Amino acid sequence: MTAPADCGCCAGQPALTPDTLANPPGQPALRLRVGTHGRFLASLTADLARAPDLAALTTRDRDDPVMALFDAWAAVLDVLAFYQERIGNEGYLRTATERRSVQSLARAIGYELRPGVAATTWLAFTLETAPGAPPRARVEPWTRTQSVPAQDERAQTFETLAAVEARAAWNALELAWLEPTPPRFGARTLCLAGAATRLKPGDAVLIVGDERARDPGNENWDFRRVTQVREFVPGPGEDGAPAYTLISLERGLGSAQPHVQPARRNARCHALRAQARLFGYNAPDWRAMPATLRAAYLGMADDAKPSFSQFPQWPGFTLADVSDPPGGSGPGAGLYGEYYRGRTFSERIMTRTDAQVDFHWAAGGPGDGVPADHFCVRWTGWVRAPASGSYTFHVTADDGVRLWLDGDLLIDQWREQSPTEYAASARLTAGRKHDIRLDYYEAGGDATIALAWSGPGLARQTIPAASLYPADVHGVHLDASHPKWVAGGWAVLSMPNYEELYRIADATPDARTGFALAGPTTRLTLRGERVREQFNDALRETTAYGESEPLDWGQRPASGLTQGHALTLAAYEPDLPEGRVLAVSGLVLDEADAANAAPRERLLRGDPLAGVRVARDRASAELEFEDGARAAVTLAEASDIVRIQRNDSAGGRTALLLDADLAHAYLPATVRINANVAPASHGDSRQMRIQPEVLGSGAGNRAFQRFTLQQAPLTFVPAPTASGAASSLEVRVDGLLWNEAPRITALAPGDRAYLLRLDDSGGATVQFGDGLHGARLPSGSGNVEARYRVGLGREGNVAPGQLSVLLTRAPGVKAVTNPQAATGGVDPEAGDAARRNAPLRVRTLDRIVSLRDFEDFAAAFTGIGKAQAMWLWDGETRLVHLTVAGEDGTALDPAEALYRNLLAAIDAARPPYQPLRVAPCRYLDFGVRAGLGIDPRHEAPRVLAAARDRVLQAFGFAARAFGQPVHGGEVLAVLQGVDGVQWVDLDALVLAEGLDGSAARRSAGPDATLPARTARWQQGSLRPADLLRPDPAGILLTERT
Repeated sequence: MTAPADCGCCAGQPALTPDTLANPPGQPALRLRVGTHGRFLASLTADLARAPDLAALTTRDRDDPVMALFDAWAAVLDVLAFYQERIGNEGYLRTATERRSVQSLARAIGYELRPGVAATTWLAFTLETAPGAPPRARVEPWTRTQSVPAQDERAQTFETLAAVEARAAWNALELAWLEPTPPRFGARTLCLAGAATRLKPGDAVLIVGDERARDPGNENWDFRRVTQVREFVPGPGEDGAPAYTLISLERGLGSAQPHVQPARRNARCHALRAQARLFGYNAPDWRAMPATLRAAYLGMADDAKPSFSQFPQWPGFTLADVSDPPGGSGPGAGLYGEYYRGRTFSERIMTRTDAQVDFHWAAGGPGDGVPADHFCVRWTGWVRAPASGSYTFHVTADDGVRLWLDGDLLIDQWREQSPTEYAASARLTAGRKHDIRLDYYEAGGDATIALAWSGPGLARQTIPAASLYPADVHGVHLDASHPKWVAGGWAVLSMPNYEELYRIADATPDARTGFALAGPTTRLTLRGERVREQFNDALRETTAYGESEPLDWGQRPASGLTQGHALTLAAYEPDLPEGRVLAVSGLVLDEADAANAAPRERLLRGDPLAGVRVARDRASAELEFEDGARAAVTLAEASDIVRIQRNDSAGGRTALLLDADLAHAYLPATVRINANVAPASHGDSRQMRIQPEVLGSGAGNRAFQRFTLQQAPLTFVPAPTASGAASSLEVRVDGLLWNEAPRITALAPGDRAYLLRLDDSGGATVQFGDGLHGARLPSGSGNVEARYRVGLGREGNVAPGQLSVLLTRAPGVKAVTNPQAATGGVDPEAGDAARRNAPLRVRTLDRIVSLRDFEDFAAAFTGIGKAQAMWLWDGETRLVHLTVAGEDGTALDPAEALYRNLLAAIDAARPPYQPLRVAPCRYLDFGVRAGLGIDPRHEAPRVLAAARDRVLQAFGFAARAFGQPVHGGEVLAVLQGVDGVQWVDLDALVLAEGLDGSAARRSAGPDATLPARTARWQQGSLRPADLLRPDPAGILLTERT
């Protein structure tokens, strides 16, 4: 007898079904399938051998009817097992894959899948400016505009959400970007109008104003030589920019020692076109002449030999001898008086012509800023006697006094004294004008000074004004005829280390003979001072500059960039109301171009610009700074939407204070401001604003009536609600507006409200109550009407300038555009997002209490992809810091509607006493550089492409968290897991920007780490969390062997 075998080989094939199922927690799908077709068929076949009645059925041929029946039942069981598993998975929120299942499960806990949101933007309208066109127009709400689609896009329709009163004058307001350049202390560069000044290096210019024109002794003027001339003609990309010329001067305007400011009152720049010398400048050298010629000139005998000690120079070789005192025999006007502080004649206060010198100021003073004590006066001019003879000059002074006549000091009593009279005599010639100078100083107490004379036929008397001629008028002879030197012009006499300015009172042709010279001259009568004192003995050294031509000041580009919250318009626009929305557009330096960093820093610092030339394509410009440095920069178009907080209009210009700082820094010359701006959103009402859509007829005997909207998808717009979206649907019954309710069960019997439900295709259904939960519809024919808009999602996020087709033509409106990209468009919520967000809504219940609530509330908000809340200290206060990111990693702009609505919704749900800061995350782009060893059986390009896609997916927005670093080991694991990759050589992980804003940072090797930080207090400010994301252009993978 044989013992039974225990090897199991005689037991036959065991049953393979049902499978043993194990489902550990946290799995993305449940294993509920008890078998497959093959396993079911194998189990049936095994059972066939175990049945004694069928033991004789040994065939396993598939063509046998029994085996064919088994195969059919295995197929049926396979189908049943498959659907059993699918139905089981669809019953749980984590494992459901069908959007309808997710929607039903979410509704069970009171959560509705987010319907998506329409994009919003601002539309800038341009009105007709042709002659006869209306200057104003009204853009009504629901004005339709369509985009010009790019490649693989569809045209999108937008509609305005509010009316705007537009004006043609507000189409393109310009800034006051040209700044006048009046002379300022120390300036070495002047801006002149036009590009035809005819100036060249070496030319002389004069900067003078009303101060000198009114006071010949005023020192607020500057005479300078030109060292450089730069002419700027507008470039092809600069509309309406004027030409101007910049001239560089040998030294800055004004003087530090002594301190003198340049002209300020009506200051003008004059080109001194001509240069001349004084008559006698080219006389032969007296010392080099033969003695016989010198003797002959002096009228001596031929054998006389005049010595140089006796005659060191040509006789009469002075300005006084060559250029006589003022001509004419008319009466005089007095003496030229210069009033100084102190007694050193160094700090002059004023000048004037005094008809007589006969002053008794007692305890007062001359006035006009001259102090009552401690001042001095110098009177200069000429005196003419009515008859020849000896004259006695009488001077009464308290305190010091000195008197000169024809250069001779007659009286010298320079000391403090009580009123004392002094006298001195001199011989005068009738009709001749004798040079006279009187100096006086007052130390304290009473002030007295008087000048009198007596002479042939004259009793003692104060010298009358008719006999005195002020020394602010002088006559000089130029070296030749200069017919363009005319009365009223300016002239400068210059010699080494000294210059003086004069007004030409008269210019007449004349002639002069002397110093072995003879020829025509131009006699100038100059109004000014110090001709004799400074130039009398400098005929050879003195150069005259004249033929003055006034040049207009130019306007050049304002220094710096247009930024901040204040704008100054070039036009006067007092009617721009507060609260008006403006579209500010222009060119900015492209921040992506590293070469722009240095010129941008100089512009932000306010370094003076000499010129800006914008290229025709407006993509680049050449900057020239005042110091001569040039920079070629790349430009980008940018735009800001701001609102007027205050309009300060005065003096022909309008200054606008904005409600927020501009987000960009513009080149001022390129800025244009459109004030005809209206809000708009994606969606098309399709004439329903004119004629509503009839949904159906109400029936009072029916409960829970339902109607489906005829067009889809229904537009939802951003709103400060817990979900972040609000429907555009308006439902009216018998003309009365009914309201949308979140749940039917929350309605009272008489509430005129409806429930809105969306299906998977975007279609919408409205459901009314049953009389207990919400009112029933009243009976009527076609009495249920709806107005709504159609369209939403990401396809509405059109680029700037794409919305340019006006579908609704308002009278007077010429064009439309969107200065900024449309943003905020979000597609309906997908299943993966719903699985994450549905529990969040249950945890928050639309209110915020804990720190986790801040994070959950924000993460469930429409358009928000990630949120992270943390406790932080700002130095004194404990606050909640919330970092957020847009859906699928889109950057959030604090100025856009999504961001504002999120803040408003959070504020409505949170405790008002809890300090909160919300900030968009900071994206840090990184790159991967690696070499891959590829299995030769695989095509290398496909493996490299698959590896690149795997990196982008593994480290993409959905897979990473705020503050999560990237480790080299992670990258190695991801690349090694790609089919066809045998080995990986990681060269470097490259961070495009350091955590502190510094330049690129790189880490190499498998131990490399790119850090990221959560929100923190750093360097005196709150910083949002970082989010590392791969830069597609920075993933550089190569094949290696």
